[in-house]
Amino acid sequence: MKFTPLKFQASLAAGGIALMAFNFLQFAVPHGKGSIQLSDIPWAQLTMSQTAAYIPLTGIMLAFTMISLILTVIFLKGLLQWIFNKEDYNDFMSNPLTNIGSFAPIASLAMTANVVWSPLAFFIPQLSSNIQAMMLPSLIFFGFLCFMFLKLEFKVLKIWLSQSIDVNKLNFTWLLDIFAVGLINLTGTGIAAMSSNSEIASIAAFGSLFTLSIGCFFFVTKLAYLIYLQIKATKLPDKPLLPAYFLVIPITCLFGISFYRIMMYLQSYFSFEVKVPSFLFVTLSYTIAIGWGIFTIYLLSDYLKNDFAKSKFSPTQWSMV
Repeated sequence: MKFTPLKFQASLAAGGIALMAFNFLQFAVPHGKGSIQLSDIPWAQLTMSQTAAYIPLTGIMLAFTMISLILTVIFLKGLLQWIFNKEDYNDFMSNPLTNIGSFAPIASLAMTANVVWSPLAFFIPQLSSNIQAMMLPSLIFFGFLCFMFLKLEFKVLKIWLSQSIDVNKLNFTWLLDIFAVGLINLTGTGIAAMSSNSEIASIAAFGSLFTLSIGCFFFVTKLAYLIYLQIKATKLPDKPLLPAYFLVIPITCLFGISFYRIMMYLQSYFSFEVKVPSFLFVTLSYTIAIGWGIFTIYLLSDYLKNDFAKSKFSPTQWSMV
């Protein structure tokens, strides 16, 4: 099968599933300061319902952590071969309607950092106990991701500005670069919130605020334009493109969590009172995400119910939002 950067969505999704299982155990199981480890779960003292929940979650976390890391290695090999194959690479990047997919590897690599910190460290005590020693390499990796994102963003923008584009063909996959920067921010703010070294934490926080500013600007601009285009359209995109509507949900949540972690950094190192802004950031981002999800499900269910032929969708529905 011909390689495409969009294959990295598989490793990204697997990492996301592993991280969801970890986050559930992180908040459900009492443990000491820091991230939960396998040894923190008191298996002999668990109730039947807890055992029935924790064992499958632990298995899911292990399986999808391995899947994510293995696929990342496989896809990185394919990515390097694809880049050195100038013909395939140039064909993909020169098309302004497809080159947005080039951000998928960056998004996946940002997820990999979070998988190593959390689900992988859950199973490897030595990794978890030496998490602070990983902060400097993680900061360097975060800087690499920021550099690659900015370089790729400028390259894509240059192609956009130098070619004529049929804007009517744009769809919500155009937000893939914003999704990538959201995951990069999650990595950077994670370093800022976790690092006990003030210099490393400050550099990560500053870099995250910079990328957050860029991400928020592009997100608001692109989303507003996409909504405008959809209002003008008489129908929804083709069936394979419909799931892209849901990209708004993880982007909004990632930005909310990133701002929350910036607040944690300010509280830890500057003793700022951040309870109110932290609450507002998380509440607002998740409220927007839930609202968008409900609205999207309503649109798509109506569209699917009518077998993509006689949908009740109309621009009026968008104008009522």
